[in-house]
Amino acid sequence: MKKLSLHKIIVNFLYLFFCIFIFSTPFIDTNIISQNVFSESNKLDSNSLTGDSGDGVAINSTNKPKVAFLTFDDGPSPNNTRQILKILKENNVKATFFIVGEKAEANSEILKEMSRSGMCILPHCYSHSYETIYNTPDSYFNDLNKCIGVIKRITKKTPQSYVRMPGGSDNLVSKPESLRTIRNRLNAKGIDYVDWNVSSGDATADTVPASTIENNIFDQCKEKNFVVMLMHDSYYKKTTVESLNYTIRYLKDKGFQFKTFEDLNAFERGTMIKTGIMNRR
Repeated sequence: MKKLSLHKIIVNFLYLFFCIFIFSTPFIDTNIISQNVFSESNKLDSNSLTGDSGDGVAINSTNKPKVAFLTFDDGPSPNNTRQILKILKENNVKATFFIVGEKAEANSEILKEMSRSGMCILPHCYSHSYETIYNTPDSYFNDLNKCIGVIKRITKKTPQSYVRMPGGSDNLVSKPESLRTIRNRLNAKGIDYVDWNVSSGDATADTVPASTIENNIFDQCKEKNFVVMLMHDSYYKKTTVESLNYTIRYLKDKGFQFKTFEDLNAFERGTMIKTGIMNRR
């Protein structure tokens, strides 16, 4: 009996010692493991999973396609705009046209054709007279509203809330304080003003050689994944038409998709704002 009692004592002691050892050992922090797996060994975070840089700007990622917005200012013209529409149709590409109200009134059938073709039609200005437009902030909005009215009347559609200011939003024609007032009032009205990050250079002279336009596009697009391209479809821009097939082919070969401002999504709008293409300050 004594031996049995001693055995029980030894067993109970070992059991007690085992329990003390187990319950005094710290538990593994599963949160730490989880954090290490996603931030250290695999280098993953929420931005990597969404293809976002963290501030709404497009980054180089296989999940985010290359996007190009072809934009044409100062039309429609009786000679060049229809040729541009023909080339766009042949290449199954849609573009955005920032139109001049006076020219739209003079070429209303072309504007209607533009609308029927599924192009995005947005206001540039009515008169394209810098002296008149930028005389005061009020004169700018009088001109803009007149242009919007022309678009509504001819196309029977209300344009999206985007505009391109003549000469760009930081032009040297208007006084800086006047431009600042115009930009602020546009945004207060819910209107985004749009500039560009690629210029074809077709406005540097009445006629710019097509080869120069093509070189400008090649040089400015080769390192980009996001393009808003400035071109013109006014009367003298014959070489812009001549270079357009090259422009489209080059961008397609680089893997770009073509969009207009009518199907601009929130991510792309955020990219434009962050990079100074839209609502530049």
